[in-house]
Amino acid sequence: MINYQFYLFLLALLLINQRSFAGSEHVQELDQLIITTPLIESTANTALPVSILSGDELRMKVSLSIGETLKNEPGITSQSFGPGVGQPVIRGQTGSRVHVLQNGLGSLDVSSLSPDHSNSTESLWAERIEVLRGPATLLYGSGAIGGVVNVLDNRIPDSVPEILFEGAFEQRYNTVNEGKSSAFKVDGGKGILAWHLDGFYRDSINQQIAENAIKGVNDGGHLLNSNTHAQSGTAGFSIIRDMGFVGFSINHLDNNYGVPPGGETDEEVRIDLKQTRYDMKAEIKEPLAFADNLHIRLSYNDYQHVELENGLAGTVFNNEGFESRMELIQKPWAFFDHGVLGVQTKNSEVSAIGEEAIIPKADINTFGLFTVQDIHTENLTYEVGMRVEQQWIDPVGLSETTHTPVSFSASALWSVTEEDSIKLTFSRSERAPDIQELFSNGAHLATSSFDIGNANLTVETSHNIELGFHIDHNLFQADLNLYQNWVQDYISKNNNGQFFNSNTATIVNSCIVDGCLPIFQAQQQDAEFQGFEAQVIIPILATDYGHLDSELFADYVRGRFSNGSDIPRMPPLRYGVQLSWESSDWTTQLRMTRAEKQQNPGLNETETDGYWLLNLSANYRLGIAEYADMLLFVKANNLLDQDIRQSVSYLRNSAPEAGRGVEMGLRIEF
Repeated sequence: MINYQFYLFLLALLLINQRSFAGSEHVQELDQLIITTPLIESTANTALPVSILSGDELRMKVSLSIGETLKNEPGITSQSFGPGVGQPVIRGQTGSRVHVLQNGLGSLDVSSLSPDHSNSTESLWAERIEVLRGPATLLYGSGAIGGVVNVLDNRIPDSVPEILFEGAFEQRYNTVNEGKSSAFKVDGGKGILAWHLDGFYRDSINQQIAENAIKGVNDGGHLLNSNTHAQSGTAGFSIIRDMGFVGFSINHLDNNYGVPPGGETDEEVRIDLKQTRYDMKAEIKEPLAFADNLHIRLSYNDYQHVELENGLAGTVFNNEGFESRMELIQKPWAFFDHGVLGVQTKNSEVSAIGEEAIIPKADINTFGLFTVQDIHTENLTYEVGMRVEQQWIDPVGLSETTHTPVSFSASALWSVTEEDSIKLTFSRSERAPDIQELFSNGAHLATSSFDIGNANLTVETSHNIELGFHIDHNLFQADLNLYQNWVQDYISKNNNGQFFNSNTATIVNSCIVDGCLPIFQAQQQDAEFQGFEAQVIIPILATDYGHLDSELFADYVRGRFSNGSDIPRMPPLRYGVQLSWESSDWTTQLRMTRAEKQQNPGLNETETDGYWLLNLSANYRLGIAEYADMLLFVKANNLLDQDIRQSVSYLRNSAPEAGRGVEMGLRIEF
């Protein structure tokens, strides 16, 4: 049950709202356009629940992983596995229930196979990051009941810059792990040719943690085996004409990071990741009489990572994948104002080779048809979507499995006034089980677990309903989303209470000697989730020099199986307040977050204590030349030096979050 502190928070919210005054006349930002959906609309004119990060706000939040970058957004937390890994958890869902995209196509890595596998999609040079829920998620796959995270960059330009040469350089340093990063990007073009180059290098030592965090540290107060090293480079170009464009890019990523120790093993595990990705993007304007645009995306990815155990190569994971999608944007027809029809294919050859080959080598093929259509009236907007998908998994030495998920969704936006709106969304989503859920069988030292799949898993079906309110007045702005999810045959990875004794290679009910790994087994039963996200922005002071705003926020999700037991690794109730001062040059933010104790950790899991997280950030923009600006920024994180354990993390007992630290840097744009 939500405790009394949350009700005090709501009461304070109401009292502050009554005391706020209408003297803040600062200019409001225009509604942002949603790029991820082909039916490009502003955030105010869509029934989609959506979050967008861009501009200086994104630059200040960019971190080592997608999860860490997004962890302060409403309803989003990060499933960290040390600083090298951070998967986004949206409304308690992660893995294949949250689709992470690079410019509209999948990451084509193996991040969904295990929580210690880093996502290969980088956010450092992202132009924007969009998080979508609702009907538009069906554009990118079935079963994304958490949502879709789309990282958008300019590696394939879609327009020719006005000047021949523009770019940026960025340098960062973080005291918590002596982390150093350098990055650059350059865009240019002339005539019908546009081109792009970017690259980055980063390096860090073991991460410092809070003074009172005992487990998982050495004498220096650092998290063991948490250092990282990564570098990447991208080149792309496009040929752009009046009728459309076609472009290509190539990216190479090297990422070497440590996995903090998490169990009864003294093995030091590192992951050495290498990836080369090739992308093609094309757009044709008015290809047919009934169509406005035709979008084509192709991507080929050659991915490999080696799990190094005490410096020696252990298991090797490979994924050679190809993904394609084609979207036809329709002109108005019948009673629909906009629409998109599309087809998507994905072909992967996945393998794990070595003593800890927990999955068999397999060919995974997916074919999907999708559509999203919308209707606009004077005060109402309707959006419907549907997707039919076929998945084949053909593992070596085992029988092929096939599943056919069928999903649909509908939403409505009622513009009560020009400032206020109500959104209602319903969806029925089906998700086919993944290869690791079906066929895992073996010890995995990186996660300190013995994983067992279930080849008899069936398609899981989720029924979701969401009600949202948006209010935008001079006195305050508010967003509230309430949601309820009912999932039939929900697939989860559960600690069944048994152990694998690696000394005797047997499964036992109890184990007190070294070398025992808890058994995590894929299971399937009905489940239910309910939660909310709330955000209120209240202007406090407006002057000729800038304006001071306050923000109150909260999010919560509760997950239970049909038998009444708790779903493991759910985030706790969070709430807090942020004060922001913004002028033409300066932006400063002070943010205090309270996370409550997670008292419903799931069977055979441990509770996590609550914590206070105090962060302070500031940036200053100044002109240094006629065509160049400099952004100076600093972020002070975990100022209270709290021992923070994330309930969504498998390593919460042995790998706490970073202690007090300061990140500083500069960005030069020219």
